[in-house]
Amino acid sequence: MTEGLSKRAVLRAGYAAVIVVLGLSAVEAYRIQISVSERHLDIYRRYAGEEAQLSTLRRNLWLAGNDIRDFFIHCTPAQAATLKTQLAGLRSEDARALAGMAALPELSGKLDDFWAAAEPVPASMLHSTGAQQFDFLQRAIVPKREELYSQLLNLAAAGQTRLQRQETEFAETRRQAAGRLSALLALGVLLSFVVALLSVRHAENLEREAERQYAEVDRTKRELQQLSARLLEVEEDGRRKLSRELHDEIGQTLALLQIEISHAAGTPTPSPERLERARALAERSVQTVRNISVMLRPALLDDLGLVPALQFLLEGFLRRSGIACEFKEQGVEDLLPDSVKTCVYRVVQEALHNCEKHSAASSVRVSVRQFPDWLVAEVEDDGRGFRTGGERIPERKAGLGLLGMRERASIAGGSLVVDSAPGAGTRIALRIPLAGAHESNLGAGRAAGGPVPNEVVA
Repeated sequence: MTEGLSKRAVLRAGYAAVIVVLGLSAVEAYRIQISVSERHLDIYRRYAGEEAQLSTLRRNLWLAGNDIRDFFIHCTPAQAATLKTQLAGLRSEDARALAGMAALPELSGKLDDFWAAAEPVPASMLHSTGAQQFDFLQRAIVPKREELYSQLLNLAAAGQTRLQRQETEFAETRRQAAGRLSALLALGVLLSFVVALLSVRHAENLEREAERQYAEVDRTKRELQQLSARLLEVEEDGRRKLSRELHDEIGQTLALLQIEISHAAGTPTPSPERLERARALAERSVQTVRNISVMLRPALLDDLGLVPALQFLLEGFLRRSGIACEFKEQGVEDLLPDSVKTCVYRVVQEALHNCEKHSAASSVRVSVRQFPDWLVAEVEDDGRGFRTGGERIPERKAGLGLLGMRERASIAGGSLVVDSAPGAGTRIALRIPLAGAHESNLGAGRAAGGPVPNEVVA
């Protein structure tokens, strides 16, 4: 039972572990998905924002150059006002673009230099000559614009390189996360396989145990049916024997006694021989009644206890069979429960009957020992023995005495073990629990120093 509970506990723990691992895998997969999506989106948002701002700066730089060129083509006060407005708008847009970018002091300084050179153009170059305008463009505007444009292209290339690096780092992070998720899934699969294997084995063990118990129940049912039929036969045989004893022994003896008494009463002087025959017939009747009473249930068992009843049983066995007997008792109390006394007496009686009928033994040893919680009785002979099956049950099917003994032991809450082999004699050990054992019994059992009951019937 404990083993079955432990197996069920292990399977429950295994199922719980599989569920936990699968749950962790789902959480990890969700976390990876969210993290990947957010990081991927953040990378491209940043790159797209920086690229858009750089594009704005490049476009504004190009537009500023075109506007100054158009002003030099039509150098009028109206065109100067338009250029001033255009340059102010472009510089304001550049300022907003720079505000959204990371701190770039060098770029910001160069842009300030460019706009510092470009913004005074509408006022300072309104009345200049073509040569002065060309010189101004080549000296102040074109170099600064080319330098800025080159720096903006370098920044775009650096952003592209940074994007590639972040993509590589992102791919490595995603690979590591996928590795963790794969490890969790592999652990889940492994645990599932182990739990499935244990479940299948446990199911097979339960199936085998169920089949074994079913076979045991079926065997026990057949044995009980045989025992029930045998008990009916024994009951009928007992009635037949009792009827024969009453008719043949007591009835005939009483009839003869009646005849003798009638003859004695019919003569004036009774004959001493007839009176002696009448007395002998009366004694014979009394002895027959006693024998029948002992056969039904010995009065010693109720009057004096278990030990005297067993001694009387062994004396009768010795007279009938001539087999040497040895009896030992250890710490057996007189006041034992009636069910215990009856069970021990009947088992020993049946064992002696089987020994007398089947064993061809030369000696028999009977021992009864009382322990704090158990009463152990053994009957051992040196006869021919017999072959037993896997559960120490005789292979022969004819006699049901051992089955009846085992049933008596089971009813009393005890157990019966039969050890025998061909040519090695037979040993029958009965162990019966004692309810409400006394402390005196415990002291007697320890003082005796005998083996524990489990050693007797093992």
